[in-house]
Amino acid sequence: MKKQILSLVLCGFCILSCSTENMAVNNVESMKSDEMVHFDKAMKSLMNPENLSTPEEKAKNGNSTELNDRSKEILYLASKKLISANGISEQELASRTSNSKEQAISLAQKIYFEKYNEIQKKIKSEN
Repeated sequence: MKKQILSLVLCGFCILSCSTENMAVNNVESMKSDEMVHFDKAMKSLMNPENLSTPEEKAKNGNSTELNDRSKEILYLASKKLISANGISEQELASRTSNSKEQAISLAQKIYFEKYNEIQKKIKSEN
């Protein structure tokens, strides 16, 4: 009888432990906003073969690490979404970046990493 009660209690703890485990585990990916996920996908898409610089584009840029026009456009569109999601209007974006795609992308990267660090801090504080 004692063995059965002990087994039942042990089983109950195991079930309780497993059911609360999913609630306690928060990862960075699940806490990202849709705009952050979209920006992240845009960054990763730069490595797709169709988005890499052609030899002609590399020669034109002097073999620099500068992005080609396709890559800039992909990042710029994702950057605008991320920036506008943070309450920055089109006019404010234009004035802050002087209508420069590169500066808009840089601003979006800054916002992305600030949000990413906030998420990491939040996860650390929960654990």
